[in-house]
Amino acid sequence: MSREGWKDFLRAAERSPALQRELSVCSETIDIVELGKRLGFALCLEDLNKDPEAEAISKWFDQNTIQ
Repeated sequence: MSREGWKDFLRAAERSPALQRELSVCSETIDIVELGKRLGFALCLEDLNKDPEAEAISKWFDQNTIQ
């Protein structure tokens, strides 16, 4: 999963006005993925779509104890 890649990309977007301008013209999520990849970030649309599921599973394990 490229969660770290997405975190790195978001940090860069927060700090870079140039990247913010490029993001503002992205009309689809895939445009954002392609921009990030072009800039060297490890981004994958499939990972972004699966992340809520992975987050829910992780929270379940954190909150439950199987005895």
